[in-house]
Amino acid sequence: MQLTRLVYVSNHGGITENTLEHILAQSRHNNARDGLSGLLIVGEEDFLQWLEGGKTAVAQCFMRIMQDVRHRHIHVLLAGPIETRLCGQSSMQLAETSKLDGDLAARHDIGGAFDPDALSEETIEALCRDVLSASQV
Repeated sequence: MQLTRLVYVSNHGGITENTLEHILAQSRHNNARDGLSGLLIVGEEDFLQWLEGGKTAVAQCFMRIMQDVRHRHIHVLLAGPIETRLCGQSSMQLAETSKLDGDLAARHDIGGAFDPDALSEETIEALCRDVLSASQV
């Protein structure tokens, strides 16, 4: 199996806690079924999502996301083969920027508005690693 990652951003324009819980539950169900793992970072207006797994499963998941009206202005930041999973076997983890540890947020310039479009590949990977490490504690 070709292990692949896809990192995209989209605008949700503001999201309720109930809608976020529904997205998370649906993602966990679908990702567990399809052998995907990932991390969803939710800002005030934007999503940044890291998906990883088999190439076909990642592509099919992204097709579902592109048809979901809760995601607007979707665009891919990173895509391609990877050697190992960053997210382990967790089907989907969630991090809300408003609830991130102050040091972690400051380290990645997330003190004000979360602007995932402004992040470099290295910053995206470091942010995701730090968020995942913090959630394992």
